Amino acid sequence: MLAILKRVLLFAFCAALHAQILADGHVHITNRVYWEGIDPWKPQPVGQFDYARARGGGVNFVIENIAPYGYNTYNTTVKHAARLIETFHRTLEAHRDQMELALTSADVRRIVASGKMAVMLSIEAGFDQEGDIDILRLWYRLGVRVIQFSSQVTTAYADSSVRGGVKWSGINEKGRRLIAEMNRLGMLIDISHATEAAQRQIIAASSAPVVASHVALRAICSNPANLSDDVLRALIAKGGMIGIHSAAEQIGQRYYDWSRGKRSIPVNGVTREQILFGELSLIRSPNQDYGEYIDALDAQQGDRWRRFYSQPWHESPEGEALVPSLDDWVAHVEHAVAIGGPKSVAIGLDLTQARSTLKNFDASHYPDLVEALRKHNLATPEILGENWLRVLDSAKAPN
Repeated sequence: MLAILKRVLLFAFCAALHAQILADGHVHITNRVYWEGIDPWKPQPVGQFDYARARGGGVNFVIENIAPYGYNTYNTTVKHAARLIETFHRTLEAHRDQMELALTSADVRRIVASGKMAVMLSIEAGFDQEGDIDILRLWYRLGVRVIQFSSQVTTAYADSSVRGGVKWSGINEKGRRLIAEMNRLGMLIDISHATEAAQRQIIAASSAPVVASHVALRAICSNPANLSDDVLRALIAKGGMIGIHSAAEQIGQRYYDWSRGKRSIPVNGVTREQILFGELSLIRSPNQDYGEYIDALDAQQGDRWRRFYSQPWHESPEGEALVPSLDDWVAHVEHAVAIGGPKSVAIGLDLTQARSTLKNFDASHYPDLVEALRKHNLATPEILGENWLRVLDSAKAPN
């Protein structure tokens, strides 16, 4: 009974905050809707995030990331991104009484005031490998307002820290033209998964603030995927901010040290890497492909996704003892605040499957996260959600 009362009081605390905004700036569920046909407004027995649990935990604004994982080639990235965006819009239509698409911060406030969840659309893992500026404009017309600039792989315009190596020593002129167009349109640029050189060059090239939506800080955990203090300072100086990730290998130094060099644990024979990088060995012959390649790729990826989410994630016993706590997560928030103040940081958990995140945490536990911030005097309106609205407001460069 006491635990229930505590959650009710925490929910009330969240609702009483300025503009009632509790936001997670980096979530994923549309890919699962596409591959598994799930209803994201029903709590899912597998996976850490769905809209139902997040809303029950007090969240009223999320940035939903569609991600064409496994589709990293010419044509396939755009094709799969388009299918996922269509899936997202069907989800909106099916749940008009629970959620609404937000295109601006004013939309967010209006939707939240109506009692619904405000959802903004973002693209992770590549909007187009070739960087066609008309494809960028098309995504904007379809409601996309945030784009992760570097993909899961190095593209024709930017280096990726995930796969593909250094081709451009950061970004190239095509990348700079894309940034200028995103500034003109008012699309928020996300530097997550870019190489450090690319991160610095994206920040410098943009005439509007940019964000790192789902990373942590290297000063607290030395994982090279995390953001350096120098890049954080450059981000803040431009008016941007960081969303703090929830992955154990990015939050906890002890967990990261233990996990280095270890292979991913398969779930039903499928690893997270196979989901992210699903290319086939099948090679398309010139003028002889009548859909065979995409049919085979879809069959492979669909099978992997359904097997991947058929059972919950279980960490190994030795790793489980090292999984970081909410207080460890808050340490990253504290460090960002020490450098740039409350305007510098927000929530960007990237809750997913097949990796450990914060101990005993899923989307129903946002009240616990708020409480952990409150204990450290960090449950400010800015950190809980207003910072996301601020950067969205400033994403359009002045004329």
